[in-house]
Amino acid sequence: MVLTTPADRPRTLAEALRAGGRDFLVRLIELRPDLGYPLPADLAELAGRAATTTSTVRILDRLDAWTRLVAEILAALPDPTTPDRAAELAAGSVADLTDPSEVAAAVDRAIATLRDRALLWATGPPQVELRLTRAVREYFGPYPGGLAPPSPQPLDPGQVTDRLAAAGPDEHDVLAKLAHSPAGAVRNADRPVSLEQAATPIDRLLARGLIRPLSPETVILPREIAWRLREGRFAATPVAATAPPVGGRHRDASVVDRAAAGAAYGLLEDVVGVAAVLEEAPHRLVRDGGVASRDLTQLARALGTDLAQTAFVVELGAAADLYGTGGGNRLLPTTGYDRWVGEPLPDRWLRLVRAWLIMERYPGRELAAGQHALGPELAAPAAPAARSLIMELMRAADTGTVLDHDQLAAAVGWHRPRLGAAGQPPIADLTGWIWREAGYLGLTGLGAVSGFGAALESPDAALPEPLAGLFPALVDSIIVQADLTAVAAGPLPVRLAEELRLLAVQESRGGAGVYRFSADSLRRAFDAGWTAERIHDWLSHHSATAIPQPLGYLVDDVARQYGSIRIGPATSYLRVDDEARARTILSHPGAAQLGLRRLGPGVLIAAAEPYQLVEFVRELGFAPAAEDEYGRNLAPPDRLRATVFERVRPPGTARPTELADAILAGDRGRDPDRVETAELLTRLNRAARNSSPVLLGYVGPDGDPVERRLTPVDLGEGVLRAVLEDDSAVLRIPLSRVSSVIPLQ
Repeated sequence: MVLTTPADRPRTLAEALRAGGRDFLVRLIELRPDLGYPLPADLAELAGRAATTTSTVRILDRLDAWTRLVAEILAALPDPTTPDRAAELAAGSVADLTDPSEVAAAVDRAIATLRDRALLWATGPPQVELRLTRAVREYFGPYPGGLAPPSPQPLDPGQVTDRLAAAGPDEHDVLAKLAHSPAGAVRNADRPVSLEQAATPIDRLLARGLIRPLSPETVILPREIAWRLREGRFAATPVAATAPPVGGRHRDASVVDRAAAGAAYGLLEDVVGVAAVLEEAPHRLVRDGGVASRDLTQLARALGTDLAQTAFVVELGAAADLYGTGGGNRLLPTTGYDRWVGEPLPDRWLRLVRAWLIMERYPGRELAAGQHALGPELAAPAAPAARSLIMELMRAADTGTVLDHDQLAAAVGWHRPRLGAAGQPPIADLTGWIWREAGYLGLTGLGAVSGFGAALESPDAALPEPLAGLFPALVDSIIVQADLTAVAAGPLPVRLAEELRLLAVQESRGGAGVYRFSADSLRRAFDAGWTAERIHDWLSHHSATAIPQPLGYLVDDVARQYGSIRIGPATSYLRVDDEARARTILSHPGAAQLGLRRLGPGVLIAAAEPYQLVEFVRELGFAPAAEDEYGRNLAPPDRLRATVFERVRPPGTARPTELADAILAGDRGRDPDRVETAELLTRLNRAARNSSPVLLGYVGPDGDPVERRLTPVDLGEGVLRAVLEDDSAVLRIPLSRVSSVIPLQ
């Protein structure tokens, strides 16, 4: 494995990036896109950004289990080290390899992975030497792999054997506890003790030299002792060098794709169904921003689905900016929904999938008591990475494969072990949630990987025509039946569907939606300004069959009743054509509460708002029409909509090749006398370690350049602590302000 060109021996990460060339830089930006935004001025700035703790943690958390193990082994070795030394430590911790040459090859592959991500750099030949970045070493802590640093005066193998043989069972119990966690708290750990004076297992171990005092209150297990106790195994549990296989039985791919298309179309219908409910009765969100359990239950009843799927629809609609928070903290459809619902079905589905891929939540998670859809409990910053990985594993399988869930969870755990870190849900659980979400979206069908999941190789990929053709075609007619129902044999155009939902109540969705006409539904159309003539014309135009007489009679009967009572502001008045109805209204016990009284023949007046009178008269079984002060029918109010602002996303329009070219161009124009950040830190660390003075240049609090002769003490948390040469005062200087370090010895 060639890690560097023979002519190059980079001393710093920036020099290694410079030696790597354009292709290496492009690959690095592809693997770590956060390094490209904002655009670094040159390679030195890029190297400094790559070595920051935040960026390093982000990329380390995305490594597979084997590469993480090799990185931890390198952190446990002195800097620099060699691939052969890393392979020696890894040999006893490989679960699926025994041949030393195969282990060495697997270690080399992991080292190449780390190098491609700028987590280490290498020098050589003739001898390849590896150097980890400081942030990687800090990530694994003071005891990588649970091993103490190499002992300054290690015991030889014979001494280790003899002293362990002389130790008693209680001493071995203590050693077993320290084998993978080498430091322990002990009082007076540094006091001298002989074997004859030892009264406890700790004392006897100290006397034998099997543990050593690290501080007055801490003991540590030397590395050579731990290595013998572990029997040459670096990791407590062996790690596979290759990914676990993921497979399963197969179903007919065409059947799976048709089932997946049905699920995808059903999801689109559910999103529209939720929007229709929210238009009529916007739901007020609870204090934490979630949907109340009662409201979610009502939505589930309207959709005819369970609570889990309903919560997923609400979460997905909000993530796609189709639902948002409107006035009064109410959940409403957005203006974006009005545009989305007019798009072709495949495009609607793609927008939902893209929103799902990047949403930092697990909407497929079961809601516990007290948790709410859209509430903070479902937040999960790692969710996009988990979905991306599972989608990658799905695409690797053939369409129609019913993936074994245990194998899938094992593969996810190997590829992204940090997904199951402390404080995170178990990997088996999150794998199940994402698989359930994929089923709702149609990425799986009948429990098998569908062509829809396999087709999405990138977030911007278009749906292939054969799959897009599986969505049902739009129909522009309905079948009106004598039982006052209408059947739509497929999805309807947006405007036609909205008008039909205004005239009738949708009783079932899917490939063939069923709608029922009733007096109440027709009165809703009259409230919206429709007339009997317009309803008859609409039915004649859109029905594939003749209009049944019962429906025609119902429309005319509702029209005759509608508006026979007129309500307007006076505070409010009622105009009643039928005197018997006027007497009925006045005689109702609720009339007195509204201040109703007769003003003249067919005219009543009330001390109540018009909307209150409308509700009251409707409760009596009549169909009043509201009018303004000029006697004109009031138009229905505009549909309520939530305003959604554009989400702030990183400006990811530049390609990695363009970013690499811009960085290289800036690097060619850099100041040749400039010292790179990594070199400055190296000089400061060396001076602090040797207590040697330096001439330090930095930017003072007032922004002016300052030079001081001082002796560095330590570097920690981004701050240099140093002692001035003049008066021995202690200075604390942010490392970001340091511009030059010149050793004086």
